[in-house]
Amino acid sequence: MLLNLDKLQVYFTVGRSVLQAVNEVDLSITERTKTAIIGETGCGKSVLAAAIAGILPDNAQASGTITWENTLLSPKLLRTIRGKELTLVPQNPLGSLNPVLTAGCQVSETLARIKPELTSAERYHNTLELFGTVGLAQPGTVYRAYPHQLSGGMAQRVLLAATIAGTPKLVIADEPTKGLDINTRNQNVLLMHQVFAASALLLITHDIEVAATCNSLIVMYAGELVEAGSAKEVLKDPLHPYTCQLLHSHPSHGLTPIPGLPPDLTSLPAGCRFANRCALYNKLNNSQKQLCLTEHPPLKPPGSTTAVRCWHA
Repeated sequence: MLLNLDKLQVYFTVGRSVLQAVNEVDLSITERTKTAIIGETGCGKSVLAAAIAGILPDNAQASGTITWENTLLSPKLLRTIRGKELTLVPQNPLGSLNPVLTAGCQVSETLARIKPELTSAERYHNTLELFGTVGLAQPGTVYRAYPHQLSGGMAQRVLLAATIAGTPKLVIADEPTKGLDINTRNQNVLLMHQVFAASALLLITHDIEVAATCNSLIVMYAGELVEAGSAKEVLKDPLHPYTCQLLHSHPSHGLTPIPGLPPDLTSLPAGCRFANRCALYNKLNNSQKQLCLTEHPPLKPPGSTTAVRCWHA
């Protein structure tokens, strides 16, 4: 097993309130697998990624365990593998690059950390090779360019070049297609699957079409996993009402919005967190509704391939 999360929880202290951003997430990732996580803004996707990468802010508290290749992921081990074997491609590529350093300088700095034995001339040539690998047509020009001189798609490819500077076993890509037009999105998704073919990929996205390019799919709502299985099965025959309604909100499925708002993460309901927005809830009898409102559903496997968090799925 490459990465395993066991009952991972993440809380934020905001003033006098405690916000539960991630609730008892169990997740296993094996080598070379491609897994997508989808869900509305604020459901905990990016917080989950930050917890794995060890970059949570100071007001965050985490519990549960994270193991890397069957070894507890301690701060010491994380410092050893981060940037080499475990890498994070952040969202907002233009905002993630240092505005006062050239693209080439930033990738060269990554190489200096990962491969300190390289000379400056070797780092320069390696950076140009990395730019060519990720499809940048004029590596020398990009090397000298500052972030504000790059398009969003080019900036994303610069981040990909920095990511493959090491030999990543797991790549976490947080909204890698955000703000890109459809053609650039499709090109970059194809490129990601090509350059990370030998790596496991955890792809966080709002884009269902991008998620469909992965083998496995995880659906998050209000800080917890509500459905997980093969991407093909979940997208074709979703079991959880939230997944069904999320897919129906896509333009290709009728553009039907999900009513209401997610629950307040500082004051979560005792029962199902989706009950007040659930289309299935209104079709239940009174005793079934009472169960939804008072008992929190576990993530249960109704079959051999898909797990779902719903009393009545």
